[in-house]
Amino acid sequence: MSVRELITAIRRHLVLLVGFLLLGAGVAQLVTSLQPTTYESKASVFVSVSQQARGLDQAYQGTLFSQQQVRSYADLVTTPKVTAPVIRDLRLHLRPEKLAKRLKVDVPVDTVLLNITARDTDPAMAARIVNSVTHYLITAVADVEGPQPGRSPTVRVQVVRPGAVPKEPSSPKPVLNVSLGLVLGAIAGVLAGMLKEALDTRIDVASDAAAASGLPIVGEIAYERAARKRSLVYDTDPLGMRAEGFRKLRTNLRFINVDRPPRTIVVSSPLEGDGKSSVALNLAFCLAQDGARVVIVDADLRRPTVASSLGLVEEAGLTSVLSGQASVADVIQRAERGSTIKVLTSGPVPPNPSELLGTKRMQSLIQELRADADYVIIDSPPLIPVTDAAVIAPSSDGVVLVVRSGRTKREELRTAAKSVDAVNGSTLGVIVNMTKPKHDRYRYYGGYRRNENKPRLEDLGTAPSIENTPTAPVG
Repeated sequence: MSVRELITAIRRHLVLLVGFLLLGAGVAQLVTSLQPTTYESKASVFVSVSQQARGLDQAYQGTLFSQQQVRSYADLVTTPKVTAPVIRDLRLHLRPEKLAKRLKVDVPVDTVLLNITARDTDPAMAARIVNSVTHYLITAVADVEGPQPGRSPTVRVQVVRPGAVPKEPSSPKPVLNVSLGLVLGAIAGVLAGMLKEALDTRIDVASDAAAASGLPIVGEIAYERAARKRSLVYDTDPLGMRAEGFRKLRTNLRFINVDRPPRTIVVSSPLEGDGKSSVALNLAFCLAQDGARVVIVDADLRRPTVASSLGLVEEAGLTSVLSGQASVADVIQRAERGSTIKVLTSGPVPPNPSELLGTKRMQSLIQELRADADYVIIDSPPLIPVTDAAVIAPSSDGVVLVVRSGRTKREELRTAAKSVDAVNGSTLGVIVNMTKPKHDRYRYYGGYRRNENKPRLEDLGTAPSIENTPTAPVG
């Protein structure tokens, strides 16, 4: 995973990352509250040779001897010879080995110092313990290293810094614990996001579809709640983001091949429920908005929806023409909302849709419709469950694949694209449907809608509007 992909994954799973950050901070705060408040008091003793050295060599030898003895006295601090009398002196309800765990001994390198630290929940008791330990350590060293015949020199231990009553607790450390919790939470959040990114193969944004299929993204259609009941954008919000998505789709299709732009377009999807029929209808109406002559063909002979969406008669249509029961002129209908849009509904549902769509009569019908229209938009069934769309693909200028954001999986898109390639069809690109709108775009379109009632330039007599300029049919 590249750095850019990692950043994209983090932004996509920002809620997950924030959740782990809060969880890490919460756990750290909980652990901090459960930890007892303890204090540490530190004392230092100095170890030296008691007899006076007579030369540099003897002084150096005495220093080396003291350094060696200091390491031995560090182990002596936590033995019962020191801890037992401390317990008796301070009347502690502890065993010698328990008190030893509250002591920490440190010997700085190349020194004759011995640092002793005592830990307790009472700051005054921590100071009393460490001072008592140093006292009984000196006594224990005197017993062990006392003057003996034939043994010289004698070691002397003295306190150079007694233990003081601490003012601040040594633990817990809330700031350190919470900081550590935030760091661990951030790491866990990033790892969880990467794991979810690896396991979740659904397409969320256009870059996912492009990476999965290697096909160009020709359109992104934003999600609008009103589209559940009314599929046509002109019945919901003609100035909204969804309508603008279809206008961009119209422009992109025209620029796929400038010399020979696609005129016969099959609209399909990997699986059912991706919104292909809605995309086909809105694309046709968007093309007709420029004055182009458009024919919509409902080639989904299994679950047709075009007739019901436009309120047209569906008893006769495509299957009637393919079976020879009627001609195109007899069954083709004009959409009420578009004067330049004609609709060839599916007609009666046949028992053999794939065989019917693969006939030469279907190929001739497409050419016949193409001759009298600027665009022929064919709504076909999904590619993975059935082969209907793949059968029609070679007779068209290309197929556009509609995927649904947050639902269609990358492997499903790859499988659908391979189905088109297997029949030598051309895939024009991918349309990502029902994407999540960005907030900055919301602000732009909100301002655009607020300004739609303001006087336009042509109303003021300054310049003609491009939108009102007559457009020649594309073809």
